[in-house]
Amino acid sequence: MAVTVGSGHSEESDLISSKQASIKRVYNNNVVLAIEADSTEVVLLGKGIGFQRRPGETVDITLADQRFVAEGLYRAPQLAGLLSDAPSDHIALAQTITELGHAALGLEPRQSLMIPVLDHLTFAVHRAREGTLIDFPLRWEVAQLYPAEAALGRQVLILVNERLGVRLQDDEWVAFALHFVNQQWTKGDFSKTVAMTETISRVFLRLAQRWGRPIDENASSATRFVTHLRYVFARAASDKQLKTSRLDVLSAVQQAYPEAAEAAVDIAELIGTAINRVITTDEISYLALHTTRLYAELDESH
Repeated sequence: MAVTVGSGHSEESDLISSKQASIKRVYNNNVVLAIEADSTEVVLLGKGIGFQRRPGETVDITLADQRFVAEGLYRAPQLAGLLSDAPSDHIALAQTITELGHAALGLEPRQSLMIPVLDHLTFAVHRAREGTLIDFPLRWEVAQLYPAEAALGRQVLILVNERLGVRLQDDEWVAFALHFVNQQWTKGDFSKTVAMTETISRVFLRLAQRWGRPIDENASSATRFVTHLRYVFARAASDKQLKTSRLDVLSAVQQAYPEAAEAAVDIAELIGTAINRVITTDEISYLALHTTRLYAELDESH
């Protein structure tokens, strides 16, 4: 399976007209920065594609194994620099990791996952060979909140060590797991993934403080709650919050379980502060349904 990169064209005529690009810079024999007819800067990766080529010459895009365009934090020159500096076995392994994400988690095998993984992989290997250690403060949170991504992160850690003959830090799986989470929920902004993870962890601490009892995060209701919180973050971060319901769920919860309703409002404020958004009443209502279930289960267990 090849990683899908660039925006692509659906019409055959567009494909034909976009086969040629003008070389802007040759980074090495395998990486060139080029400009297509519509002025789009692209990075072309392919064996020998830059061999004895010069700026201003025309290159056939179909000769490239992969075509990359600017996306997220990565501008075209940064992409070209990353791909030209990365060893070929790192690039191949980053693609394999991307394919694992597709197989295990259903992630689309796209540039938006491959490039950050490659960037992190190259830096992690460099740190390992230099003997530089860093802290992974979200280790517990990632393991508890994202078990599927955590399991895949550990699998990737073993794969990297075996393929590249290195010994990454034991906790390096945390970073790989967060890349998988990032791809699913925040579409490229890694800082939002970190904020989401930290905030969800604070949610459980806040609930335990409010209700005077810890929440069993392994319970099925807690797992569903975490999944819902992730959806809330994704919707709020992309300005697609729920706001069309005619049911006054929050009022009903306030009457039956005021402690759960107050907790939902508190959680909404935590989330809103983390991503600089105001959480809608509809979102708070659905949060209240989950906090009600959690609160009721606490009552039943004591």
